[in-house]
Amino acid sequence: MTSNILDQKSLKPISKRRYIIPSAVSGIRVFLALLIVVKISGWREGILAAALIGVPIVIILDAVDGILARHLNSQTLLGSFIDIAADRLVEFIFLQYFVRAGLVPLWFVLVFYGRIVVTDACRMRAFKREKVSANGIFLPQPWRFLVLSKLSRSSYAALKGVFFSVLLLTMYGGDISLSLLRLNIMIGVLTFSILRAVPILITYLPPEANLIGIKLENNNCHEGHNIAIRTTKVASWMQLASDVFIAAILVLLFAFH
Repeated sequence: MTSNILDQKSLKPISKRRYIIPSAVSGIRVFLALLIVVKISGWREGILAAALIGVPIVIILDAVDGILARHLNSQTLLGSFIDIAADRLVEFIFLQYFVRAGLVPLWFVLVFYGRIVVTDACRMRAFKREKVSANGIFLPQPWRFLVLSKLSRSSYAALKGVFFSVLLLTMYGGDISLSLLRLNIMIGVLTFSILRAVPILITYLPPEANLIGIKLENNNCHEGHNIAIRTTKVASWMQLASDVFIAAILVLLFAFH
């Protein structure tokens, strides 16, 4: 019986490299987001450059790591967790900056991270049922398209990028009052994120998957290469704990702002 679980010890150095490259790109976009926030703090012209150039590059790199993983045939469970962790870090880096600047209200943070924590809990349940692969959590069609398709992922990433850029342009203009444009984009980000979460919640929140009449086949979720299974189990717990911790930090920033 051929297993799709790779033994990392058997991989040659050049083979290992193709697994490292996509995750390295994820690390680069986190570093770039951090660099943007640190460098724009006291430089007004830098805010404009960050809004028009920096944020788009960060968003483009979000797509590049996935493209590289597919091109190099190096999609793994561990890599998918690293990609999600990079997403969370980029979001936190920008949001904490905007919270301290008074541009993001508390209700946005509560809804945004409330959705993340609940879906992460569902992802852990899916992992225990072996319904998570290198290509994402298993969902039946057409829900899989809504959550995991390239169109859905890229559209959501682009919407967040527009949101961050608009907030930076707001800072550049010097007006931090809640404009109708900002409000609409915030609502759009939350609406899109909740819509993408609903299929996961419906599928994995019930105690038993068959409560909603969906049959989840084991052989449908083993897509792509799966390596470091034990590591990803730990990563799933760490991801949930870190998201709760991040949300708590942002709430505390409001309390002491």
